[in-house]
Amino acid sequence: MVKKKENLLALGMLCLIMALLFDMFGNPNVIIDMVILLFVSIALFSNAGYLVMATSEKKKK
Repeated sequence: MVKKKENLLALGMLCLIMALLFDMFGNPNVIIDMVILLFVSIALFSNAGYLVMATSEKKKK
């Protein structure tokens, strides 16, 4: 069974892949750059959440 922290890590990786695809295949304009920044920021926050959950789980044991 997949735990919540693994879902956060998978969301971060998916957002980074989407940002990379938009960067490679999108025309350079402001809207696409904002979408790329949105995906990167979602990836940063989800990976930070994963790190917080993983370290708090280690401290409980």
